Amino acid sequence: MKNSTLGNIQGSMVKISASAIAVSAMLLTANANAGAWVGKKGSGYTKLGFATYKAEDYHGSNPTFVDFESNSVSLYAEYGLGKKFSLYGSLLNQSYDQNDTALGKTSASGFGDAEIGLKYQWQADPFVVSTSFLIKSPFLYDAEDGLGNDQTDYEAKVLIGKSLNEYGYFGAEFGYRLRQGDPSDEYRYLLEYGFSANENLYFRTKLDGILSAENSDATTVNTGNLSNPFEFDSGKLELTAGWSFDKNSSLKGYGVEFTYTNEIYGDNILKGDRFEIGFTKVF
Repeated sequence: MKNSTLGNIQGSMVKISASAIAVSAMLLTANANAGAWVGKKGSGYTKLGFATYKAEDYHGSNPTFVDFESNSVSLYAEYGLGKKFSLYGSLLNQSYDQNDTALGKTSASGFGDAEIGLKYQWQADPFVVSTSFLIKSPFLYDAEDGLGNDQTDYEAKVLIGKSLNEYGYFGAEFGYRLRQGDPSDEYRYLLEYGFSANENLYFRTKLDGILSAENSDATTVNTGNLSNPFEFDSGKLELTAGWSFDKNSSLKGYGVEFTYTNEIYGDNILKGDRFEIGFTKVF
């Protein structure tokens, strides 16, 4: 009786340990690029993404819109500085073609806005709580390129995370982005859930939202680039399936992700389908 009970307990402990390992691996890979967790000094995460986007519909009233297509390459990186700090940033290179009966057919290509931020983790239990500060700069393009609003942004955010053990993890983010020049300031929010099917396969879903502060200095809510208006509301649903390679393979630390994103609600914003393949590295 006692041996049987002990065996059951040991078996349960093995299952829990295996689940904990899977969750830890998933948190490192699936949540490293957007979440409250901060890695130890010298650890890091990078993701190189290749995406295509096409929109033939619009949230809001825009009778002149016809269609919009783009291809982009993005790079995200995060690095642990130690003492619960991490440095993170992103770059985007985009080409787009759009058709609007008022603006005509236009296109552009090149680097867009660059972002760099600093994150600090305040606590780990019972919830992970962090804060971040980000600066977005337009220094890589000229205003006439149409690849951004050509102004600097400043963003402060609170990030919350919680491991659910074998049931995955949950994350939430709430922030405010102060935008210089014409664009409206923005309230930003994000809800995220992810879980690991095993030590390699994981899934993630996000609701990424922007709510305009409605304080734009512009006389019109649109710019030349229909994907980047001065003032808008947006709610994007993101679905991701990822694979992290086995720790015993020659590709240890590497992974691949497939992501689908759609604007499920909003105002004065494109409504389209975005498909991305991303290559990740955890170190």
